[in-house]
Amino acid sequence: MQPPNGGAAQQGNDLFRKITQGPGMVSVLGVIVALVIGGLLIAVTDEKVIKTAGYFFARPTDFLSALWHAGTESYVALFNGSIYNSARGFAPFLETLTVSTPLICAGLGVALAFRAGLFNIGAQGQIIIGATMAAYAGFAWHLPIVLHLLVVIIFGLLGGAIWGGLVGVLKARTGAHEVILTIMFNYVALYLLDYLMNTAAFRRPGGTNPISPVLDSTAVFPALPGSRLHLGFLMAIALTIFVAWLLKRSTLGFELRAVGHNPAAAQTAGVNVARATMLAMALAGALA
Repeated sequence: MQPPNGGAAQQGNDLFRKITQGPGMVSVLGVIVALVIGGLLIAVTDEKVIKTAGYFFARPTDFLSALWHAGTESYVALFNGSIYNSARGFAPFLETLTVSTPLICAGLGVALAFRAGLFNIGAQGQIIIGATMAAYAGFAWHLPIVLHLLVVIIFGLLGGAIWGGLVGVLKARTGAHEVILTIMFNYVALYLLDYLMNTAAFRRPGGTNPISPVLDSTAVFPALPGSRLHLGFLMAIALTIFVAWLLKRSTLGFELRAVGHNPAAAQTAGVNVARATMLAMALAGALA
């Protein structure tokens, strides 16, 4: 017979297994392993560590001490520069969130395409085109406060979606590999931006340097007082939730995941693989 508390024990074991084997724990362990490996790489390239390694067997404590200080001091400096320090408080943490905002969005674009079986190496080009279109809408047009920011966001989404969608179309219609296409599109976007920045429409008036005009105050995200952290960070978090819902709860997400697992089986089940490919790359570009 099963003991009276057998069900509770089994539930506890199941919960422990979910925690230790779930994606959250995998992410935490990945960060820990990365920190350990990074610390070792920093330590073994330190001049004092290399010097004390020469007489390790004579005085091993010197080597171990140098190894420890090289690794820990680097991470202390990283913490002070990115999270908190006594001089600036949590200002470095706010700056870290600001810098991470476009990385989160670009990472979502790469992740969504990957779930559809596509390697989106073109986030850089998609960011360039999206930012170029958004910036033009921001300095060339003068609109009311809420409408202007909305138009800028839409233009940024459209620019990235078009640039990513073109890769999807070429992939679906010709079978060209998306890695080669996205890398090539990165350079096309870069040189297109270089050309535009040397035209009168995109150059700041009264100057010869390739610097664009300043965007209207109505075209940028509002920021926290005394910080560069802006509303775009909350938008990035919202997009993260949206992508998770899209992939796990929507019909389109199911089709993308099916194509990513097995395109032939997905097509046999009635999924339009070409359409899914184009939509995946367009959505990935829009997110970037």
